[in-house]
Amino acid sequence: MTELKANLEDLWPTKILALHDLMEEKQIKIMRDEIIKQRNKNPRPNWQSKANLHKQSKFKSLAGKVLELAKWHLETHYQVIFEDLLITDMWGNVLSEHEFHKPHNHSNNVISGVYYVQADAAYSSRIFFMDPRPQTSIIQPEVKEFTSSNSSVWYHPSVTNRCLLFPSWLSHYVESNITKEERISISFNFMYKGKIGSSEKYQSAEF
Repeated sequence: MTELKANLEDLWPTKILALHDLMEEKQIKIMRDEIIKQRNKNPRPNWQSKANLHKQSKFKSLAGKVLELAKWHLETHYQVIFEDLLITDMWGNVLSEHEFHKPHNHSNNVISGVYYVQADAAYSSRIFFMDPRPQTSIIQPEVKEFTSSNSSVWYHPSVTNRCLLFPSWLSHYVESNITKEERISISFNFMYKGKIGSSEKYQSAEF
């Protein structure tokens, strides 16, 4: 084959930001102990806390960090302009053995995320993201190697002290916890505050 001059361009990528070693061990222990304390007061399967952890003192440090990261992510990787960004919800999750989260998204928000407080089993309770383009499933040939470009689902391992940010509209699920160790995570949502868009273009909104 003759040499070709070609450029490969990725159009409309779905951005998932992974951040490592976000918090100090002391802060992780404080949050883990508090989530376990709250769970033990009202234990139930697939336990989730109230969605106000960002207003509680023991989670303020995490809330501040992920909020700044979300602002930086939107400004840097999406190049969007907005007045402000707020955490709308933040809640703890505890998955015991055989528990899981079914496919869902996070409505009424722009960016969402998860932080792993206790999740060191690399192949247990992984988070799976689903391709938002249903048309891609019409033709699915065999592939030499699965990559994020040719797969209908793609996972990230659950690792303590790792944080993931992703678009709130992106459907995802968490597989069954196959270990006896509880998987403890904190989820959060972000939404614009103030005016976005341009009145001159007749496409503005205020939140």
